[in-house]
Formats: sequence, C-alpha cells, structure tokens
Amino acid sequence: MTRYPQPVRVPLADQLVDHLVDAIARGDHPPGSRLPPEDKLSELAAVSRLTVREAIRVLRMKGVVRVEQGRGTFVNPTSRWAPLDPALLAARTATPGDAGELARKLTEARRMVEVGAAELAAERRSMADLRALEREIGATYAALDDVEAFAAADVAFHAALITAADNSFVAALFEPVGALLRQVRRDTLGTRELREQALGWHTRILDAVRGGSREAARAAMEGHMDATFAVLESVIRERGLHLSPNLLDDRPAVR
Repeated sequence: MTRYPQPVRVPLADQLVDHLVDAIARGDHPPGSRLPPEDKLSELAAVSRLTVREAIRVLRMKGVVRVEQGRGTFVNPTSRWAPLDPALLAARTATPGDAGELARKLTEARRMVEVGAAELAAERRSMADLRALEREIGATYAALDDVEAFAAADVAFHAALITAADNSFVAALFEPVGALLRQVRRDTLGTRELREQALGWHTRILDAVRGGSREAARAAMEGHMDATFAVLESVIRERGLHLSPNLLDDRPAVR
C-alpha cells in the first residue's frame, strides 16, 4: 500500500510571524508605527498570548520589530531586517521600488563574491566541476528561446562555479537568495540578444576556469557582472522590476 507523506503543520507562532510580516510589507503597519498590544494581537489572531510573545520574539530576532520597554513593539525600516532571510526577502519584493533596490544590492554582492569565486574556481576546479559547468552551459544554450528555463540554467551555472571554488562559506552566502536571483535574472533576460550575451560571458568564464588562469577568470567575471549591472539599471529605469512575492514557492526547473 502506497504511503503518502503527511502534511507539515506550521506552528501557530510561525503562522502569526508570516501574517505580521505580510501586513507590515503591505503598509498596514509602516516603519516606526507601534503594533497592537499583546492582548489585542491575541484577540485578532485568535491565538494565545504565549503564541503572540513567541511571534514577537522571532520578529525581533529577524530585525523586523524592536521592543521598547514600557512603550510597546515598533516596526523597523526594512534596512534593519535580516538581509538573507528568504521569507523577509519574499515580503520585501511586494513593493516594486524596494524590489529594484534589492536587485541592485544583490548584484553588488554577487560582484564582490563571484569575482573572487571565479578566481578560486580557476585554481581549485576538478574534472567533475568542469563537467558540471559544461552541462549548465549546454542547458542555457538549449533554452535560448525559453526565458524561464534559461534563467534557471543561468543561476545553476553560477551555483556550479561557486561549488568549484570549494569554499562552503561562499556557498552558504548565496543559498538563501537563489529564488530571488532567479526572478531577477528572468526579468533582465527578456530578449534572446540578452540571453546570448549572458551565454557568451559564461563561455568566457568557463574557458578561463578550464585554463586555470585566475587573472582571466577574474576579468571574465568582472565583465559579466558589469554587463549584468548595466542591463539591470536599464530595466529598472525603463519599466521597473515586478518580482513575485512568492519567492519561497519559486523553485528552479528540474532538468
């Protein structure tokens, strides 16, 4: 007899955290405003005060709120929210202006980390790493006419490069933002010409990594990041970014 997995029950405190984050992102509780008192939140959410206290504790840890003794719980600006929390990233993309700024900062971070990762990959890559990079380039080439599949393969290429750098700390930095990165790339790879440009940079990076040249790998990744940032700025300027707030449900395509 086939056994089906049981649905995962989300604790009430976590449900309340998600509800409050969504309400804050919508503007129901703007930065600097005070949340309803504990007893009122308990009544509104139909949960115990203990559940409310746990939810507020989690929100404090995430930087979403601060508790001022004797005054109450106040909403922090998004600049103080935990920057790599997937749920908070998902909430922040609900605002187009914030989505554009998030994409800029994400691209800046990518440049800082991935240039160094390309250098390390040129020095440390294994034959398995090279095969993985070649496989992802093949996937991007096959998906030139499909922006969704291309974006997934594009991000997979960069993930394979980070794996080739053989540094678990670098890999841990980008794992939480993978879904956001896929969405940004989808929105900035809208034409075949742009996808061909990205594929060309990937090919240059692979050639440098295969050749074991740190200098060539660095130069290729810097060129790729410069081109990526220029396209991003053009998209934001001309039409803005319209990212889905459902980042946690945005899984890469299975190949």
